[in-house]
Amino acid sequence: MGRVTVWFGAILCLAVSLSAQDQDFPAKNLDSLSLEELMQVKVQGAALHPQTLRDAPASVTIITAEEISKYGYRTLGEALASVRGFYLNDNRTYESLGVRGFGAPDDYDSHVLVMINGHSMTDNIFGYMLFLGNDFPLDMNLIKQIEIIRGPSSALYGTNGMFATINIVTKTPDQADPASLTTTFDSFGEKTGQIAAASTIGKNAQVLVSGSVYNNSGESPLYFPEFNSPQTNYGEAIDMNGERGYHLFSNLTWRNWTILALFSGNDKIQPVSWGPTIFNDRGTQNYATRNFVDAAYARDIWRGTLRWRTYYDEQRYLGRFDYPLDPPTPLDAVEDNRELMNGKWIGSELTYRTDLGGLGAVTAGVDAKFDIRAILTDFDVTPAPATFLSIDRPDRNFAFLLQDERKLSRNWTLDLGARYDKSMLMRDFISPRLALIYQPRGGWTYKFLYGRSFRNPSLFQLFDGDGHSAIANPALRPESGDQFEVDAERKIGKRWSFLAAAYGYQLYNYIDGFPTGSLGLIQYRNEGTLRAGGVEAEVSGKPTAWLDFTASYAIQRTQNLGDGGVLENSPEHLGKLHFAVPLGRKLQLSSGMQYTGAVVSLAQQRVSPVCLADFTLISRKLLRNFDFTLGVRNAFNRSYSDPVALNPMVDTMPQPGRSVFVELIPHRAR
Repeated sequence: MGRVTVWFGAILCLAVSLSAQDQDFPAKNLDSLSLEELMQVKVQGAALHPQTLRDAPASVTIITAEEISKYGYRTLGEALASVRGFYLNDNRTYESLGVRGFGAPDDYDSHVLVMINGHSMTDNIFGYMLFLGNDFPLDMNLIKQIEIIRGPSSALYGTNGMFATINIVTKTPDQADPASLTTTFDSFGEKTGQIAAASTIGKNAQVLVSGSVYNNSGESPLYFPEFNSPQTNYGEAIDMNGERGYHLFSNLTWRNWTILALFSGNDKIQPVSWGPTIFNDRGTQNYATRNFVDAAYARDIWRGTLRWRTYYDEQRYLGRFDYPLDPPTPLDAVEDNRELMNGKWIGSELTYRTDLGGLGAVTAGVDAKFDIRAILTDFDVTPAPATFLSIDRPDRNFAFLLQDERKLSRNWTLDLGARYDKSMLMRDFISPRLALIYQPRGGWTYKFLYGRSFRNPSLFQLFDGDGHSAIANPALRPESGDQFEVDAERKIGKRWSFLAAAYGYQLYNYIDGFPTGSLGLIQYRNEGTLRAGGVEAEVSGKPTAWLDFTASYAIQRTQNLGDGGVLENSPEHLGKLHFAVPLGRKLQLSSGMQYTGAVVSLAQQRVSPVCLADFTLISRKLLRNFDFTLGVRNAFNRSYSDPVALNPMVDTMPQPGRSVFVELIPHRAR
């Protein structure tokens, strides 16, 4: 690792030398947006139609394609971890997201709604969006922008959108390069390759097609002091962090139609799994596929805009878990346990927005989703075939929504919305939303926001009763939450913008797993009420023509009113700093730094705070044959851990040390 760090430093020295020879290069040539341009970027997901950030009825952050390239974000998790009030948790199988103090290790993003072009990525059995790393089905260079919309969104999208909604907007065929070839290599053994091409078909149709594969041997060895004994290799897990997978994506635009198709698969080895699996055994692993086809139609009609979407989704998961036999057999056989999830569903959404004059701009919509399959099974293959769980409980969901955006005066705007959700398996729910926006002279914008959200219990939480690890609870009720927020935003001159936010939320009927009976079987119950409050501040801009700069700090506290304790994995302090500078005509250096305060684990043990720094160097036509991105992650090789909810013996998971990656893009592929 020392050699690659020296190599990176040598390239930085070369960059500084080139910069000294030519200092007059404008940042514009490195695809950097000005502050004025950033303020005019439109967000689609906050109110079902394009709006500027000032007009959106929520606190919104946009990560553009230029920023993804500039800071070298290789995964969705990396990009989101850079955002004010957000933080990442990694159990070495799946990454999950914490938002404004809520990031329970066993939550797996069930309280955050992630969408691709408005298409929900939440599955129909676990109710999770488990993909934030390489397993996210969309390659990062296909993204036009990432819309981070804080606060509840159930008034628009229904279940799961409690703390934030993240809408990933893909590039259209005319926004992508005609052809591109990208390869990436990482010091932890990661190798990726992607081919993408865009073309015109006939007179009115365009298509963008992309395919990629990756193979990551992973960090090795990983040390777990809980297993430090001769029988378990003295706590060292060897070659137990690898993964491989593929992404296939296509975007076809034809007249008023946009048709997306996405197919992906990911196979991971788990260094530590759920339950007491055999340590350092490569047989324990997870394989998942996530596929969908989505057809969206938009047309201006009758003084309004009609939008219709219909889709087919499927997600399949197969987990293998090797457990030791008690007593051990002479042939060293293991209990080969499998868990299979097979979910398939279809849906359709229809909205119409029109301006009714004095009544404001009104949006009305209907939404329907039907499960085709909702199969969850748990069975043993060896030493003797046995089935512990077999359920298939497809659901049907219907919803109606109404939204009214009204200009009360020159300076005041009122946004009201509500949605009614009905499920065949869950309880009905009504989700209201209110936003009052005040925009006086002087560049200030004040937003007064309220929303009520909900999350239905998943089929897994309702019906998982395998008899040896869990007990079903069909009486579970939906979680619900109220959130209030006040934002103050201001553009300061032509170079700076400032934002401050204060919020508070209360989450009722919080669902958590509890040990039950003498065997300690887990049952999910509505056992808690959570309360949180916090303040955030962010300043961003271009203090000089060549420097991009963003800094934010968040302070919050989350409390479980049931036991009076602080929620697990809930840092009170989060700090972020990002900057980018050009180095001459053809190079750009950027850095992202993050401070995450101390948290407690599920066992109520203190997990130390950490400050991480990343550096990225990108080239534009510096070399004759290709451009490159060179990056260092965890540059100062900080040792830190994240709280996890896996094997009862393992309370925290060691996180990656310093790594270096290089991405190559041949010029001939552009």
